[in-house]
Amino acid sequence: MIDNAVPDTEPRRFAVIPDAKTAALFESIVVNANDVVLVTRAEPVDLPSGGPEVIYVNPAFTRMTGYEPHEIVGKTPRVLQSPKTDRRELDRLRAALKAWEPVEVELLNVHKNGQEFWVQINITPVANAKGWYTHWVAVQRDITHRKHREIAVQTMLANTSDLVIILDHQRQVASVSPTSEQLLGAAGAALTRRAFLDLVHPDDSYRAGVLLTATPGLRLGRSAITELRLRHTDGEWRWFEVSVADLDTSGADPRSSLVLACSDISELKLTELELEESNHRFRSAFDDAPIGMAVTSPTGEFIQVNRALTELLGRDEKTLLTMSVQDLTHPDDRDPAERHRRSLLRGVTDRRRHETRFLHADGAVVGILHSSSVVPDGVDGAGMLIDHIEDITDRKAFEAMLQHQVLHDTLTGLPNRALLVDRLGQTLNATRGATPAVAVLFCDLDRFKAINDTHGHQAGDGVLTEVARRLRAAARPSDTVARLSGDEFVVLCLDSTAEQATAAATRILAALKPPIMIGGTEVFVSASIGIALAGPEHISTSELLRDADDAMYAAKEQGRNRSSVYDKALCTQVRTRAQLESDLLKGIREGQLRLHYQPEMSLADGEVVGLEALVRWQHPSRGLLMPGDFIDLAEETGLIIDLGAWVLGEALREVGRRHATGATPPVVWVNVSAYELRSPDFAATVQRALDEHQVPGSALGLEITESVLMVNLDRARATLIKLRATGVNLAIDDFGTGYSSLSYLAQFPVDTVKIDGSFTAGLDDNARRRESFAVVNAVVGLAHALKLRVVAEGIETASQAQSLHGLGCDFGQGYLLGRPSEQGTPNKILPPLSSPDHRAEAR
Repeated sequence: MIDNAVPDTEPRRFAVIPDAKTAALFESIVVNANDVVLVTRAEPVDLPSGGPEVIYVNPAFTRMTGYEPHEIVGKTPRVLQSPKTDRRELDRLRAALKAWEPVEVELLNVHKNGQEFWVQINITPVANAKGWYTHWVAVQRDITHRKHREIAVQTMLANTSDLVIILDHQRQVASVSPTSEQLLGAAGAALTRRAFLDLVHPDDSYRAGVLLTATPGLRLGRSAITELRLRHTDGEWRWFEVSVADLDTSGADPRSSLVLACSDISELKLTELELEESNHRFRSAFDDAPIGMAVTSPTGEFIQVNRALTELLGRDEKTLLTMSVQDLTHPDDRDPAERHRRSLLRGVTDRRRHETRFLHADGAVVGILHSSSVVPDGVDGAGMLIDHIEDITDRKAFEAMLQHQVLHDTLTGLPNRALLVDRLGQTLNATRGATPAVAVLFCDLDRFKAINDTHGHQAGDGVLTEVARRLRAAARPSDTVARLSGDEFVVLCLDSTAEQATAAATRILAALKPPIMIGGTEVFVSASIGIALAGPEHISTSELLRDADDAMYAAKEQGRNRSSVYDKALCTQVRTRAQLESDLLKGIREGQLRLHYQPEMSLADGEVVGLEALVRWQHPSRGLLMPGDFIDLAEETGLIIDLGAWVLGEALREVGRRHATGATPPVVWVNVSAYELRSPDFAATVQRALDEHQVPGSALGLEITESVLMVNLDRARATLIKLRATGVNLAIDDFGTGYSSLSYLAQFPVDTVKIDGSFTAGLDDNARRRESFAVVNAVVGLAHALKLRVVAEGIETASQAQSLHGLGCDFGQGYLLGRPSEQGTPNKILPPLSSPDHRAEAR
């Protein structure tokens, strides 16, 4: 044996052979040890023999290797090594032996029977009391079972698609499967020796700790499973289903290694989270929806209801879940509601929407817009129904109100034209082919415009409302009273003869007779009523209404405040007048009107001092119409305003044209209607017309009839003052016909009085001469006293002219002096008239 010394300067790492007593104790321990104890000489490893010589093995050696002690003593331990043992472990062993250092290696050996087994060998050099190495002591332990397990684990790690992590007893990563690079973005080397909890999401640390510290006996041979988030190198967290098992399946070692099998469930978890979020959103949307929502069974029972539905129906959730949709539906709506539900369940449609009525807990009827859709169960297709139950009570009420407004007059509440025409049309259609016993009474208030003009439109509305009330009271319950427009009303009488219709008209006229109190003022109204009876010739409602309208105009022609039954001949005249009204509006707009001028002359010297503008209508089919043919019509229809504006403008244009020729035209006189005079803006309108045509006010004269002035003295006086301020001349026309006091003349700012032509004509009439002379004499005397001009109208004879001149009348006009013409040219100038003693004539 070769003794090898170790320099004193080196630290010694060896065992010292004990004394005899201690050696005996060690021998007993070695002999009875479970592990193999093998002692070799302290020889270099590179001897030709191949290594140190075995000098002792304990009994455990035979149990482990199958060799008896004499079969190995004197030989090298290399006889036990398998050619498949890890060369790296052998190299590490040789390096340690050469350096005389202790070493632990794991080697693959061969049993005497040829079976391979794994051993863990701890080799330590042994020195004597002098410190010289004398032996190697090797302690061997059979680790075949563990190595097989580790090999199986490594094979599993290499071949699994999941992430497998091996944790040591300190719960640090011992090894990981190659999939770690794919699933966590890091290779095994980057994860080894890291604490597993460092990889776990902080919120999952508790669950991970419970998983790792579970009682070994409870997880032996079993799996404990939880879901954890592990950090990826990109900073994101990946979800894994983690199961844990002990490598030591015996469960005897609480510090054994753990195997974590981690299945990537990130996609599944994302889907679950999205589903959970979707369910949460649905639940939130369901519970917090502003309209009622419910999940119902195919038979209509409530499965789930939201808060809005409980509030809508006045029942709590518990109560509703004991009920069905049919229980809540209005009895009259149950059959159609069930038809809708069955069509859904049969698959006719996948959703249905209809309006119905539900019953509130207090018995009130709730208008509902009920929408249902099917949620299939994948088996027979009929799973559940999702119901949207929207409260439309207010909407239905609003629609009813709108429908009422559409079909009824806003002011009076009566049916309007649309509803009247609909009812009349239904009646005529129902009696088609037979003579229907239907009468239409067309009622138009007489002179209603004057009420509006005098008392205001608010008062007019009050009158219309009261008239509507009286018409309803006078009509039968089966009759329809409607307001067409303005002051036009229609009463539709069913099952009515001509006599019954006339009696109805009589009741209406009587009902309108008492005065209507408006703001403390009594207002009297009357109506003209046209009656038309339905006949076979009436194939439309418009024809029947037209005939009643024509009959109403006939009643007006007959003096108003009466009724008239439709007569074809009479109503043809009325229709002609109506056509004339339409033509007049068109004629004004299309320039069919003409102005003729009649000269006003001095009775003293025959000088033309004025021209009266008189309107003519050049009708396209009826020829030239005089004012008497259309002025009354214009006043009745309100077209007099447009007509008057045209006359004023055209007269001023004529003045402008004559000024342009260098002539000094006489004053042009224009007649003013009552409608124009009542307008508060009339004076301003005249001023604008003067300014537009650049004509001074002195060139224009306005004639206002005496009767118009006497209607409202104060308003007439105020308007005349405004007109006088424009510089125009003012005349009272037809003076003497209004039976007014002559003292009123002093109250108006006029400069001319025109004696009506009836008094002029009376000067030649023996029966009226004395009266006419007296009137003319009084008017002339008063007018001159007030420094007013006097013009006599209608002079047709020389004797009339002579008498007027003799009575002191200043001016005159009439056919004797000149007929109306486009230029206003007078007749041959009369010689100066003498001034006889008119008092003798008067006698």
